[in-house]
Amino acid sequence: MLDTIESLFSGFDNQAVLRSELRRLFRFLKDRGVTAVITGERGDGSLTRQGLEEYVSDCVILLDHRVTEQTSTRRMRIVKYRGTTHGTNEYPFLIDADGFSVLPLSGLQLDHAVSEERVSSGVPALDAMLDGKGYYRGSSVLVSGTAGTGKTSLAAHFAQESARRGERCLYLAFEESPKQLMRNMRTIGVNLEPYVKKGTLRLHSSRPTLHGLEMHLVQVHKMVSEFNPAAVVIDPISNFIDNSTAIEAQAMLLRLVDFLKSKQITALFTHLTSGSAMLEATDIGISSLIDTWLLLRDIEVGTTRTKGLYVLKSRGMPHSRDIREFLLTPRGIELKPVTGRSGKVKRKK
Repeated sequence: MLDTIESLFSGFDNQAVLRSELRRLFRFLKDRGVTAVITGERGDGSLTRQGLEEYVSDCVILLDHRVTEQTSTRRMRIVKYRGTTHGTNEYPFLIDADGFSVLPLSGLQLDHAVSEERVSSGVPALDAMLDGKGYYRGSSVLVSGTAGTGKTSLAAHFAQESARRGERCLYLAFEESPKQLMRNMRTIGVNLEPYVKKGTLRLHSSRPTLHGLEMHLVQVHKMVSEFNPAAVVIDPISNFIDNSTAIEAQAMLLRLVDFLKSKQITALFTHLTSGSAMLEATDIGISSLIDTWLLLRDIEVGTTRTKGLYVLKSRGMPHSRDIREFLLTPRGIELKPVTGRSGKVKRKK
């Protein structure tokens, strides 16, 4: 290990002599079967000051450190690797207490296992809309809507139901602390505290700006490996745009969805939409990755403003196309047919 090559040859002023001595050094190491790892500083217009990558190196790995919107991200790229096939993309990486963590930009192949088993959403009326059985185990679920439509409430029902079955659930909250979340959910009949004490439910809260996207992704990997959950809730994913671009957030969530699917973990994401004009779109643009998409929205019935829910899509199962009135009651979430002022069911045109 030579760290760095500039220090070893700092006394050479003649570039021709320097290159000649470098060739002799590398030939000496190769003749003796020694694997050599050499670090070098970036040059002006070249990967290294002496241009080592051009004539002596078998493998060249470029490390880069960038700061975007006050958030730093380390990236690596394999520039060349003689005699092998290798990835040519940039790969974000982290250096933490456990060493290097390199996370690929996406799964190499879409070959993860799928399950025929169904798991309840925690809301019987919603299960009825999903072929009467709920979500597929290991699928990805998106709950989107404007502020105050009940996204967190729906996520909490799913977390409680998973813990009630004796399955571990990891709940990542980016807007509320665990105590605040448990207090608020008790008002709609969802009591998460017993499952937290029992250990089947883990609540983890932090601000999205606490870490960069890559650190958040690594933290999820570590918590999943440590806790081994059957379900993961992330509430909301739209906050990841605050300290990154939409493209970077989409790439991070793509890797997260692939990771959770490879582990057969049922994932539920909530997303805050920016306005009524974009209800059937997401700022991050991950709707194509999602298996089941639930849309919550404010609707006006006569002179009353209420909430509505409908299933925008649910792959692999027949599902209801009706809009249901979404009610938050002390007994939990209730879904009812949308009615007009006269009490008759209001049909969509």
